[in-house]
Amino acid sequence: MTKTLRVAALAFGCLALVAGGLQLWAYATTDGPRHLIPGAFALAVGVSVISAVLRHRRPD
Repeated sequence: MTKTLRVAALAFGCLALVAGGLQLWAYATTDGPRHLIPGAFALAVGVSVISAVLRHRRPD
């Protein structure tokens, strides 16, 4: 994985975490169930991408 791709993946993962957090915040403040599923999905994507980047070993 190149350094540019790693930075882009981390940026995407952080963006997904922020979006998921905002969706869950909207769910909590408005009790609108339509915010729960996209929020959970965005958080899952963010955690998955960031964990994949962190687990990827750099070539020696």
